[in-house]
Amino acid sequence: MFQPIILSSRVLLVLSILVISYLATTEINSSSQSLIDDKLLHFLCFAYLTIIFKFTRFIDQDFWLYVIVLAYGILIEIVQMYLPYRSFEFLDIFADLMGILCAGFLLKLAKDLYISY
Repeated sequence: MFQPIILSSRVLLVLSILVISYLATTEINSSSQSLIDDKLLHFLCFAYLTIIFKFTRFIDQDFWLYVIVLAYGILIEIVQMYLPYRSFEFLDIFADLMGILCAGFLLKLAKDLYISY
């Protein structure tokens, strides 16, 4: 039997991936979204995904967790390359990576603080 936090985080991860995938493949009004807002959104979404994915305990090794989340971001960019109303951007992948690394740092910091108490 799963612990409630693990089960709920797995459900939340699946729902989050579905929502992010939908939003990443739909047409948006580009005039309403600035470059900074777009990169900040990438950063926050991938930080969030990394934290939720960590709580699922699907993968014990952080490196592979980060690789999988980044691969998802790259996959989204590849899909966007083939959509007429979207485009592939390396800066999006960079923002994804920065979100993943920041989340990894925050998770390690939280773990270290928890252990020290």
